[in-house]
Amino acid sequence: MEQVVIENPIINSPFEEPKRHFLFSEEGITNEIVEERRISSYFVPIPKPKKKSKKQQLLFETEWTEDRVKENEFINQVRARVAK
Repeated sequence: MEQVVIENPIINSPFEEPKRHFLFSEEGITNEIVEERRISSYFVPIPKPKKKSKKQQLLFETEWTEDRVKENEFINQVRARVAK
């Protein structure tokens, strides 16, 4: 997977409803900007299997890809009612 570097991640005004977002593809975030508000969602982390060792560390390494996105249904319902 190619790592994407976004030079200026701020694309919306802090004083208005967001109107643009960066597109997520099956491989992760892209530099492509979509001209609409993103649906509310979050990533479901899937941790790597634990290895038994003398030194136990909590590692939180995961891939931020489209297949791990879960829609936040409640927030999207609130946004739909407010927009009416």
